[in-house]
Amino acid sequence: MTREFLENLKLEKDVVDKIMAENGKDIEATKAKYADRDDLKKQLEEANKTIEKFKDYDQAKEDVKKWKEQYENSQKENLAKIAEMERSAKVGDFLYDKKFVNSITKDAIKKQLADMLADEKNAGKAIKDLFDELVKDKSDILKDETAPTPPVVSPMKGGKGGNADDDAQARAIMGLPPKKE
Repeated sequence: MTREFLENLKLEKDVVDKIMAENGKDIEATKAKYADRDDLKKQLEEANKTIEKFKDYDQAKEDVKKWKEQYENSQKENLAKIAEMERSAKVGDFLYDKKFVNSITKDAIKKQLADMLADEKNAGKAIKDLFDELVKDKSDILKDETAPTPPVVSPMKGGKGGNADDDAQARAIMGLPPKKE
């Protein structure tokens, strides 16, 4: 309501002033009720921003969970690799002075022995016992140090592709003339 509206109604100036004063009080009372409106509006905006951040937080939380799982899996893999390397070194140290018939046999025994050490049912068993169990009743794994070694015969010279000096000496011993080429 405006002053002009009341004056157009042909009301006296005192009456218009009183009405306007009363109306002003009502307006101020109503404004007082909503005085914190701007503060509430700011708080609502801040709350909405915080909620938006929580949406990112939920995603970050999921990412952290995923990275944590990857880290744990990586740790397990690394521990398994370390344990495998330790078993391999232990087997290598144990087999160091063993004389195998060939490298294929040695590699096969080395792998089998490492697998036996990794098996939980063999926990606490000595590596020597596992090795003895592995080679028990098997021949041609280790070289027999007591077996006689066959004599080594040097190759005979002469004949086709032989040394010319050897041929000449042999002919001379037999009383034959040197070979003409």
